[in-house]
Amino acid sequence: MSRLVLAIVVFVQFVALMAVCLVIGDNGWDDGAITLAFARTFAHHGLVALTSNSETVEGFSSVSWFLLNALVALARPSYDAAILASQLLSVLCICASTVLLARSCVLLGLDKIFSYLTVVAFAAWGCSFFEASNGMEMGLLAAAFLLMVNELLSPRPRMVLLSTGVLLAVTTRLEALAYLGPLSLSVLLVRDRRAFWAIFLTTAAIVLVLTSWRLAVFSDFLPNTFWAKRWPPYAEFDALGRLTGAVELLRFFLLPLIVLEILLRSGFDLTRVLRTQRKAFLLLSSPVLGVVLVGGMVGKHWGYDGRMPYFAFPLMLLLFSLTFSPWVNIKKSKLRIAIAVGACACPLRVSMDSFPSGEMSAALHGGSFGVSPHTYAETARVFRRFARAADLQHPTVLTPDDGGLALCCDELRVVDLALLSNSRLAHRGYTALSDVLASESPEMIETHKEWSSSGKLYELPYFRARYLPAFAGGTKLWIRRDVAWTIESRGRGCLLPANTDELQKALSKHRYYDHDTTDDRRAFDDPGVVFALNEADATMANLCQ
Repeated sequence: MSRLVLAIVVFVQFVALMAVCLVIGDNGWDDGAITLAFARTFAHHGLVALTSNSETVEGFSSVSWFLLNALVALARPSYDAAILASQLLSVLCICASTVLLARSCVLLGLDKIFSYLTVVAFAAWGCSFFEASNGMEMGLLAAAFLLMVNELLSPRPRMVLLSTGVLLAVTTRLEALAYLGPLSLSVLLVRDRRAFWAIFLTTAAIVLVLTSWRLAVFSDFLPNTFWAKRWPPYAEFDALGRLTGAVELLRFFLLPLIVLEILLRSGFDLTRVLRTQRKAFLLLSSPVLGVVLVGGMVGKHWGYDGRMPYFAFPLMLLLFSLTFSPWVNIKKSKLRIAIAVGACACPLRVSMDSFPSGEMSAALHGGSFGVSPHTYAETARVFRRFARAADLQHPTVLTPDDGGLALCCDELRVVDLALLSNSRLAHRGYTALSDVLASESPEMIETHKEWSSSGKLYELPYFRARYLPAFAGGTKLWIRRDVAWTIESRGRGCLLPANTDELQKALSKHRYYDHDTTDDRRAFDDPGVVFALNEADATMANLCQ
């Protein structure tokens, strides 16, 4: 592939990815905004916390992505600008991966047909649009592994670049250690001891530095998110969950695997191909093996299909190009080329199932309820209204919805009901919820669905004795009774019978209506009263008048 053609492909990829990001805006996945909130707090206050008033904890999954966005946060971007900047960083990493993939094709000696197929397929990969619109880090991990593979495939690997790839990989995702292990073994098998020691020593040094930092700052040796994801509703360690995790990557390439099986039964000598390209196959397949093993250990993850194995997609495309190109070139014909093109096009089609069409639709309709910064920033603004009515400067809120909320409103102290940014809940699970609730005594609580049921929040004596249902801005929440009385005593709120017609009409249209469980509705209805602010908003009239 010529440099001009590659430049055109990458330019079109960049424009397409950025166009989707601009449409989606803050309607992507809230997990991206969680890292942005931590980065903003670190840049502005020197604290590793969701907000400047929240717990110091490593509640994000990528150290390198946290630091990159902290650099951006030094410029003090607005809420929207911070999200756009993270999306731009993600797009640049994905485009860099495409450039590195083109270099891989050259190093592997792929002909023009398979170089084009490989690069264009990845450039159009559906999962990339979801990852970019979320402003997240998997494109950086893909670039890190392609950088390492390219150096290992080079006649004279540059140890500085190889170590840079290791540094980026380990600091981008903790589980990269499980991918580097098989890669290191494959390097030993191809008798490149110098490269092996570069990978091993760099990895050991980075792990030592990160562990020392975690012990010094958090009194822990692993990220808080690691401990949190051992508990429901994150963990799916049953047999089906583990199987789903193990085959997630391979599922995208089911048709090429079937075609390969047919070719083998028809006499295609794959063994000779493997012998000829032994080094390449070992280097490319070893991280893929790591993906399968990790998927089998951790089970089905949260997020769009293909997110966790995203970095391995270009490696898989290279593996299939290496496999099919000898078969096509033995007896080149239009039929064989068509079969090869079809085998590569099918994974691309499967990847389009992870295109963020739902998020685009939500954005085009002004934003709708979802696990998005947009949704959770709206919740934060409701918290802010109640806090203003009670003259609270830094209210404590308990909620599972953190990213957009913390990025929007830094004055809040956020207690993470979803475990990720709370050390006690992450280490002890929801058995610690009663202690956390009593010690933090949040002025306001917003919860719904599995986040309510997992810890049996509504059944806790402390909760039942001290909290009232409240409603404003199309959002159901709970307010501490003494805070409600303070607001009411100042004429800024009122307690309404739950069966009031206007209230019931407003509740029937609240933002979480389709996501409420029976327990959510029952708990909200049981007290027979609902606290409301003495003011109107865009969603309803003033219920206190």
